[in-house]
Amino acid sequence: MQSLLSTLRDAAMSRDAWPKALQRLMDKAGVAGAALIVTNKTTGTVDEAVFCGLSAEFKPRYVDHYAALDPYSPLLDARWTMLSTCLPEALLRRSEWYNEFVLSCGVRDILGTRLSDTAGHSIILGVHQRIGRPFSEDVEPLIATITEPLRYAARCHLDRLNGGQQVADQQTTKPAEGGRFFFHIENGATYADECGSFFLSPVHATERGLTIARELARDGGWSGFSVVVTDELGRTITRVPIES
Repeated sequence: MQSLLSTLRDAAMSRDAWPKALQRLMDKAGVAGAALIVTNKTTGTVDEAVFCGLSAEFKPRYVDHYAALDPYSPLLDARWTMLSTCLPEALLRRSEWYNEFVLSCGVRDILGTRLSDTAGHSIILGVHQRIGRPFSEDVEPLIATITEPLRYAARCHLDRLNGGQQVADQQTTKPAEGGRFFFHIENGATYADECGSFFLSPVHATERGLTIARELARDGGWSGFSVVVTDELGRTITRVPIES
């Protein structure tokens, strides 16, 4: 997990780190593909795309043709949504995008989210389920842990596209870079962190949350609890299950 978080921190600093970050995400989640897509909301076209795994060689086809036919991406918001649950099978059977692009990549289903959404651009991320393989049971807790670091890296990427100026995210408010974060222990009851600690970014606070969870797991007796990291406004940054 530390390796994945490290690459996400790198992606927050440089666009060149996204392919490695997606590959680490694939490895950790046990999935066969992943794609990060930056859409220009003014032109309606794809400004940037990173495709890894099954769909890598199909990236030019998506950018040049299938992006305009994609019925799934416009439906994504800040939640993680499965393709198979948000579009009816009857529609997918008729979809050129699904039949000639998704299935041709060897992909059966996609779990996706909109990482960031500004007036000018949106960034979506999808992880890909191989045909004949289910998503592993590790995907959900992993996604819960890394969602906020992913969003932070995406917001930084859009700031770079905007010439280094911070842009307002329409679906979430960016926590201040540098601030106090709190580490609560929860399992029905809440053992609240009243004083918190100062970290440079949500990514660094997430790493501390993972360390706390590992320490409690070694201590024993905390299985089933979670470490919940929040910012100064009480917004949840991440939730890390404590697993013995």
